[in-house]
Order: sequence, then C-alpha cells, then structure tokens
Amino acid sequence: MRCEVRADKPKNIPLWVGLVLVLTSLTRPLPARGEPSPIAGELAVFAAASLTEAFTAVGQRLEAAHLGLLVRFNFAGSQLLRTQLEHGARADLFAPADMTQMELAKTGGLVQEPTPVFARNRLVVIVPATNPAQVSTFRDLARPGLKLDLANAKAPVGKYSRQTISCAAADYGPDFAQRVLGNIVSEEDNVKQVVMKIQLGEADAGIVYLSDVTTKMHGQVLTVHIPEACNQPVTYPIALTKAASNRAAAEAFIAFVLSAEGQAILQQHGFISVH
Repeated sequence: MRCEVRADKPKNIPLWVGLVLVLTSLTRPLPARGEPSPIAGELAVFAAASLTEAFTAVGQRLEAAHLGLLVRFNFAGSQLLRTQLEHGARADLFAPADMTQMELAKTGGLVQEPTPVFARNRLVVIVPATNPAQVSTFRDLARPGLKLDLANAKAPVGKYSRQTISCAAADYGPDFAQRVLGNIVSEEDNVKQVVMKIQLGEADAGIVYLSDVTTKMHGQVLTVHIPEACNQPVTYPIALTKAASNRAAAEAFIAFVLSAEGQAILQQHGFISVH
C-alpha cells in the first residue's frame, strides 16, 4: 500500500492545529476516486499486527481517494515495531496496541504529540473448531494437561492476557493464574501467530483480540467468553514519528481513522469505536 503527502504548511504551526485542520477537511467527502489530490507520495505506517485487515482497508480507501498516494504497512508485534524504530527504521506513523508501547516510544523520543486513541478492542479465548480439550469456560484454561498458547508478555496482547488471568484468581482461586500459566506450551511475538497456532490445532486454546476472529475463521475456531469483570480494555493510540517525512499524508491518515467513515471501517473489522 502507498501513502504520502506533500502539503506544505508553515513549520511553526503546532501539530495539533494541523490535525484539527485535516480532520475538519475530512468531515467533507473524500475526493472522488482518481481525482488529483495534494496528498500523495509514500506513507510508511508501523501498526500492531491486530490492525492488519482494518488498516489495509483504510489504506485502500485513502489510496483510491488520493491519486499518487502509496501506503506501505509494517504489521508486527507492537514491541517489535518500537524496537525497529529505536534502531532507525523509517516510518511516518506508529500505531501500537497499547499505551505502554506508545509511552515507551515517547520516552525514547520516537514519536510526536498528540497520541490520540482511535480504536478499542476486547479479548476472547479461541479453540480449534474440533475443540479437542473440550474447553467451554475461561476457568477450563487451568485444567491439568491443557495446551495453552499465548503471546509473550512483552507483546500487548500477551500483557493483557496475563492481566486477565491474574484478575480471575479472585473468583477461581489464588492458584488459578499459576495453573493457567503452567499450561503454556508456546509463546508468540504477536496475536496473529497465536491465531495461526490454534487454527493449525497446535494448542488447545489461546487468547486473542475479538477483532482477530474474522469471518474467514468461521469453521476453523470456536470462541469462549472471558468474564467481563476481568476482560482487560484494549486501546490503540496513533502518532506521527519524530522522523516522519510525509507529514501531510500522516496527518490525513490519523484524521481519517478518527472520522466517522474511518471508525465505521474499524467497526466492520471487529474494533470498538471511540466515538
């Protein structure tokens, strides 16, 4: 995908003012498909793996509206994306799956303010369609011999998963978390790898985002509810990087995902609107 913007703007205008101006412009319809646009060039977006389908659709919509715009995505675990930025990887936008990774990026001088939250998500347990371990409740994850697959603790979904498991100890007993974590047979770098392991039947259960249970997965996995009291709220912030070279396109991308049309696309892909 491609996306770039070369809209010249006085350098002394604060970023938040620029975002407001772009968002205001996007309250009107986007340019007709194929119509020339000042937003063009290549836009590099580093985004959490769970955003793959939704952001791909967003990028396609923006490319169709802005002739000459090329959006390139790098989807991976948020912690890995931040590390890549620390080592000099070029990107215009950073969209991790939690505020922790964004705060670390701020501390490291990798991103610019503001860092608005543009989407929310929830966790869900998935099991293979055949459900060989007969998992029917969240409590079953502590059953002896069950094979559990989680993202590692540095990945946002891995962190959220462990928080949820620890929270449930209040209802399921003080050793619940220890028993569940003792069932881990594999730890992945991102949520998509957890999904793949469960689809392939390489584990009995895994914890992923609700948005990862796409229509393509119907018939391949089943879902198991996580008690609402312990289902950790998931937030997705977004920010321009300090090294952003296509500021206009980056601001347009942020404005679009915050717009009504952008939020509708995210909802279609299982995310929770921030409006």
